[in-house]
Amino acid sequence: MTIDFDQVIAPMARAEFLRDYWDKSFVRIPGMPGRFADLLRWDELNAILEQHRLMPPRLKLFQNGQAVDPQRFLTPAMFGVPRLDAGGLAACLAQGATLILDDVQEIAPRVQALMHTFQDVMHTDTYANLYASWHGQNGFDLHWDPVPAFILQLVGRKRWQVFGPTRKHPLEGDEQSSRPTGAPLWDGILEDGDTLYIPRGWWHVAFPINEPSLHLTVSPTLPNGIDFLGWAIRKLRAQEDARANLPVLTGTAALAAQAKKLRGLMDEVLTGDSATEFLREWQANIRPTPRIRLQDMPYRQGAAVEPESRVRLAALNRLFLTPDGANFAFKAAGRSWSVPAELAEALGMLTNTRAFSVAELSAKVSGPAALANLQQAIGVLARGGVVLIEGSD
Repeated sequence: MTIDFDQVIAPMARAEFLRDYWDKSFVRIPGMPGRFADLLRWDELNAILEQHRLMPPRLKLFQNGQAVDPQRFLTPAMFGVPRLDAGGLAACLAQGATLILDDVQEIAPRVQALMHTFQDVMHTDTYANLYASWHGQNGFDLHWDPVPAFILQLVGRKRWQVFGPTRKHPLEGDEQSSRPTGAPLWDGILEDGDTLYIPRGWWHVAFPINEPSLHLTVSPTLPNGIDFLGWAIRKLRAQEDARANLPVLTGTAALAAQAKKLRGLMDEVLTGDSATEFLREWQANIRPTPRIRLQDMPYRQGAAVEPESRVRLAALNRLFLTPDGANFAFKAAGRSWSVPAELAEALGMLTNTRAFSVAELSAKVSGPAALANLQQAIGVLARGGVVLIEGSD
């Protein structure tokens, strides 16, 4: 059964969650036992560990707040590329280590499908980390994360303590601020099927309770003000005054005049319209799932584009189309592209998460000449690796 964002927070409605808790407060949402069990089962985790060559930092063990030395659970490098040492791994886990697998959505299809629903709701990239524990020692000590976290208890139970933030809106790389000194806001057991939402910057710690436990931490990576300012700075590279050296050798008056010019340039960039443009570009670059369809993929990609051909974006979530004289421009597959304005609406429909037939896209253009241009443009974009042609099946 496919799990989506609304099922993760059920029985709470999305509107209630966004209004009362999102970016405001933690919340524990009780759920029916087993409701997340099919996202990733023990047998699937076993197969992942057996069949994938997973190395730190992707795969790691933590115990009592400290990383376990990888030499204890990997084969020696002198005997070729290290792999998991099953005996060493079992010994570490028996002694209380927690197993952590980052970006598990890349190798667990149903978790990947869940991430797509989070991306649709949050309009940003999302990743999931898996935690497996068996005994009583905690993996990480009390800490905060620079991203929000949805904890989904797949199997078993775990004790959590949640504290309020001591630094508002912390960023990745910031030093850990003063630890909370009061009692936790919540100290309880997350049961099988429960969800726990913890906002960015809120302190928390999890304790295994001597039983097998498997949970996912799902984290959207939302843009912040620093991201927006960085985007604005990149746009200012086109401005001569922004690129000029500061007049450090000609006195404070010249320096003040240059600073005034730069403030004016920033004022021009930091508008409501530019914030909307930034968010459109951010959402266009949500990390997609590679769609690999061998054996026919190499033939379809170079074949003639027909009305029944199905098209999706290859490595972007959306095309970030911007006016460029009589055309529209965008960047994809490592280069800049320009297409006639009459094709912008049709190409703007494209996404990585759904394949459109050329016939569907053609509803956004007028006349046989424009349709021919659309088919030609799709063929060019396919050969350039911007779109995937999936055929009519």
